[in-house]
Amino acid sequence: MRSKNRWAGSMIAMGLMAAGSAQAQNGTLAEEIWSQNFCEQAVSLAAQRGESQQALNLVDCPLLNYYQPSYWQCVIAAMKADARLPLAAARQQCLANY
Repeated sequence: MRSKNRWAGSMIAMGLMAAGSAQAQNGTLAEEIWSQNFCEQAVSLAAQRGESQQALNLVDCPLLNYYQPSYWQCVIAAMKADARLPLAAARQQCLANY
Protein backbone atom coordinates (compact mmCIF):
# COMPACT_ATOMS: atom_id res chain seq x y z
CA MET A 1 0.00 0.00 0.00
CA ARG A 2 2.86 2.35 0.82
CA SER A 3 4.33 1.77 -2.60
CA LYS A 4 1.08 2.86 -4.27
CA ASN A 5 0.90 5.98 -2.09
CA ARG A 6 4.48 6.94 -2.91
CA TRP A 7 3.88 6.39 -6.62
CA ALA A 8 0.66 8.45 -6.52
CA GLY A 9 2.42 11.14 -4.51
CA SER A 10 5.29 11.32 -6.96
CA MET A 11 2.88 11.50 -9.90
CA ILE A 12 1.01 14.37 -8.23
CA ALA A 13 4.29 16.17 -7.57
CA MET A 14 5.38 15.73 -11.19
CA GLY A 15 2.01 16.99 -12.39
CA LEU A 16 2.25 20.08 -10.20
CA MET A 17 5.78 20.79 -11.44
CA ALA A 18 4.66 20.46 -15.06
CA ALA A 19 1.68 22.74 -14.43
CA GLY A 20 3.94 25.31 -12.78
CA SER A 21 6.31 25.20 -15.73
CA ALA A 22 3.46 25.61 -18.21
CA GLN A 23 2.09 28.53 -16.21
CA ALA A 24 5.52 30.21 -16.22
CA GLN A 25 5.77 29.73 -19.99
CA ASN A 26 2.29 31.20 -20.44
CA GLY A 27 3.34 34.19 -18.32
CA THR A 28 6.39 34.72 -20.50
CA LEU A 29 4.34 34.39 -23.67
CA ALA A 30 1.78 36.87 -22.37
CA GLU A 31 4.55 39.34 -21.55
CA GLU A 32 6.02 38.96 -25.05
CA ILE A 33 2.60 39.61 -26.59
CA TRP A 34 2.08 42.70 -24.43
CA SER A 35 5.56 43.93 -25.30
CA GLN A 36 4.94 43.50 -29.02
CA ASN A 37 1.57 45.24 -28.71
CA PHE A 38 3.06 48.26 -26.92
CA CYS A 39 5.90 48.38 -29.46
CA GLU A 40 3.37 48.48 -32.29
CA GLN A 41 1.51 51.28 -30.50
CA ALA A 42 4.74 53.28 -30.22
CA VAL A 43 5.49 52.76 -33.93
CA SER A 44 1.93 53.73 -34.82
CA LEU A 45 2.20 56.92 -32.77
CA ALA A 46 5.48 57.77 -34.51
CA ALA A 47 3.87 57.13 -37.91
CA GLN A 48 0.94 59.39 -37.03
CA ARG A 49 3.45 62.12 -36.24
CA GLY A 50 5.03 61.81 -39.66
CA GLU A 51 8.27 59.99 -38.86
CA SER A 52 9.87 58.53 -41.95
CA GLN A 53 9.03 55.00 -42.97
CA GLN A 54 12.76 54.31 -43.15
CA ALA A 55 13.13 55.13 -39.43
CA LEU A 56 10.06 53.10 -38.53
CA ASN A 57 11.30 50.09 -40.50
CA LEU A 58 14.25 49.88 -38.09
CA VAL A 59 11.83 48.88 -35.32
CA ASP A 60 10.83 45.24 -35.77
CA CYS A 61 8.32 44.64 -32.98
CA PRO A 62 8.19 40.82 -33.23
CA LEU A 63 11.97 40.75 -32.78
CA LEU A 64 11.93 43.31 -29.95
CA ASN A 65 9.37 41.55 -27.76
CA TYR A 66 12.07 40.65 -25.23
CA TYR A 67 11.83 44.15 -23.76
CA GLN A 68 9.59 44.48 -20.73
CA PRO A 69 6.16 45.95 -21.56
CA SER A 70 7.03 48.78 -19.15
CA TYR A 71 9.88 49.80 -21.47
CA TRP A 72 7.48 50.35 -24.36
CA GLN A 73 5.01 52.08 -22.03
CA CYS A 74 7.85 54.45 -21.13
CA VAL A 75 8.53 55.07 -24.83
CA ILE A 76 4.87 55.87 -25.48
CA ALA A 77 4.65 58.15 -22.42
CA ALA A 78 7.83 60.01 -23.43
CA MET A 79 6.50 60.56 -26.95
CA LYS A 80 3.16 61.79 -25.61
CA ALA A 81 4.91 64.14 -23.17
CA ASP A 82 7.00 65.72 -25.95
CA ALA A 83 5.32 65.84 -29.35
CA ARG A 84 8.67 66.62 -31.02
CA LEU A 85 10.46 63.58 -29.57
CA PRO A 86 11.10 60.96 -32.28
CA LEU A 87 10.70 57.27 -31.57
CA ALA A 88 14.46 56.57 -31.59
CA ALA A 89 15.11 59.32 -29.04
CA ALA A 90 12.27 58.13 -26.81
CA ARG A 91 13.69 54.61 -26.96
CA GLN A 92 17.15 55.86 -26.00
CA GLN A 93 15.71 57.89 -23.14
CA CYS A 94 13.81 54.91 -21.77
CA LEU A 95 16.67 52.51 -22.39
CA ALA A 96 18.81 54.60 -20.04
CA ASN A 97 16.26 53.86 -17.29
CA TYR A 98 15.69 50.23 -18.32
